[in-house]
Amino acid sequence: MIICICGAGGLGHEVLELAKQINYIEKKWSSYIFVETEKFINNYNNKTDINNILVTTFEKIINRFDKHSVEFIVGVGEPELRKNIAYEITCKDYHLATLIHPNVHIPDSTTIGKGVVICSNAYISCDVTIGNNAYIQPNALVGHNTIIGNNSVISPSVNIAGACQIGCNTYIGMNACVKEETHIGDDTIIGIASVVIRDIPSEMIALGNPARPMKKNEERRVFK
Repeated sequence: MIICICGAGGLGHEVLELAKQINYIEKKWSSYIFVETEKFINNYNNKTDINNILVTTFEKIINRFDKHSVEFIVGVGEPELRKNIAYEITCKDYHLATLIHPNVHIPDSTTIGKGVVICSNAYISCDVTIGNNAYIQPNALVGHNTIIGNNSVISPSVNIAGACQIGCNTYIGMNACVKEETHIGDDTIIGIASVVIRDIPSEMIALGNPARPMKKNEERRVFK
């Protein structure tokens, strides 16, 4: 089995390192491939490898490999882009891998979706639900009975207390904390180090202590 990492930028490289750490123990993959757009490859002077890892396009992968010999993982940090990439993969009936660092314990009562990435030293409590294609970065804490929506990104050292609900396609910035039983809507961005003590509606950008909605998330982009 080959694992294809969609995104050859910085986060894609972190996903590659996570896959290598998993593979050292589980021996799941024979090789790794970065999957990028033609535009990216052209911008890098038609570069066909990065650090000896093949870089190619999704179209070339599906023309070369059948559905039983490759699986995909999304290695980008924009929730909207994560959603679109995962949709393209699953529409072609290819498999999304799930990557969980070996030092992370997942309780039996917790449910992990397809295509989820959980990085080193994350704490995932009991009765948690993590939706498809979500990304949990290092040292994040997800409290009991919390729900994380599809395609959402939980940044390093975020603390989410118990019984919270985080919507789909939502981004929570580094060192933010979320009070117990708080709901954050879909397509919402929570700024770095924000303190969320009350519900935040969908499609908003919120930040501060306490976090307040500042404006609509019309562009659906975190990194500009």
